[in-house]
Amino acid sequence: SKLLVIILNYFIPSQHLRPYFVKYLNDNINQNEKLVQLCLNHYEQTLKYGGRKNTPSKAEIDLLIANGKNGGKRQTFLLPGGAPLTLLTTPSMVIGDCLSQLCERFNISNSLEHDEYSIFIISASEQSSRLLNPTEYLFDILSECVRSNMTDYHLIIKRMLWFTIPMIFDDNKSDIFIDFMYHQLVPELLEGTMIIIKNNHFSDDLMQQISFMAALQYHAANKIGLPSMREVKHLLPTSVLKLKSVRPQIWTTTVHEKLYSSVESLTAIEAKIKFLNIIQTWPLFGMTFFACQSVDEPSIRSPCLIGICKNGILFLDIDTRETLFTIPYNDVVSIRRHQNAIDIKYGSLNQPHILQCQVDRAQDLVALTGRYLSFIGRSLTTAMERKSDTQQLQRSSTSAY
Repeated sequence: SKLLVIILNYFIPSQHLRPYFVKYLNDNINQNEKLVQLCLNHYEQTLKYGGRKNTPSKAEIDLLIANGKNGGKRQTFLLPGGAPLTLLTTPSMVIGDCLSQLCERFNISNSLEHDEYSIFIISASEQSSRLLNPTEYLFDILSECVRSNMTDYHLIIKRMLWFTIPMIFDDNKSDIFIDFMYHQLVPELLEGTMIIIKNNHFSDDLMQQISFMAALQYHAANKIGLPSMREVKHLLPTSVLKLKSVRPQIWTTTVHEKLYSSVESLTAIEAKIKFLNIIQTWPLFGMTFFACQSVDEPSIRSPCLIGICKNGILFLDIDTRETLFTIPYNDVVSIRRHQNAIDIKYGSLNQPHILQCQVDRAQDLVALTGRYLSFIGRSLTTAMERKSDTQQLQRSSTSAY
């Protein structure tokens, strides 16, 4: 049975062999129910995703022999900020299965929302990062790391799509999820890409908000006392510091005031929730930015930024973040990459406009846009299915009367 467990991870029986396969399982179910169940799991996964690509490592076979129940191993995934989450993984699990289990830990019950999250594999020595496909087998990835002598790899989970927003932090949301979102979004705040600046100036309201968020960061890190001027500098967005319209001493004094008046009494988790509730009200929240060197459209000043979000593809002024041009997803006909150039066809199917852009990380931009388009398509299908179910229910209720 253990040999069959391994084989079923790669091949499924042909039509002619299937009756013998079923008979074998039925004959052995009383003797070893768990191994038979494992055979069925591997069979179903191979049927759904195709067989695994890499032959099992010696360590994997030893694991199955030692632990006949599932051949599983504990695998650590890292959240933004470095917090580890450990899952019991099995040879038949694909990355999508890992994401589903991780999302359950975050109390995310809607399976469609699971698609907003992704797992990357990164290696410090090779300075590489790869987005893993949801249909890739985890054990194939791990065995590839062993074969290439990559020992310093980490599996990182990150939120890639921001469609189901705003986030609601009720009792259902776990502290793990709050930490996850907080540690992913703090670096994005500090980069300053979400801050809209007009005429090299930002409003007093924005200054107060940024100071409050700096105080929340300091308190969320369980720091004691008041931050020094140097510490405050590391709590502020780089784009704000570059302006120099507000002196460091004023920033420091304002952050101290916020700590005294509004933040000191909060717990660390309450400080993180307040931070998240503020940042998700900003107009550019949920946007992923790409540097664009040139666009063959006179109305778009180059260089600029391209922002990908739930509303479409936005072209933004590189300094002010003012929106120069928007292509809603409904208007996108196709998007293709040629090395570092992308061609966006939009508008009419018969006579589409073509926009050509030179972009850093063009492959990532095309992949992310594709994921949003796919997600929107699935969410529309789900909504239509719900509507159809509701109509059928209403018709049944009416006919009952």
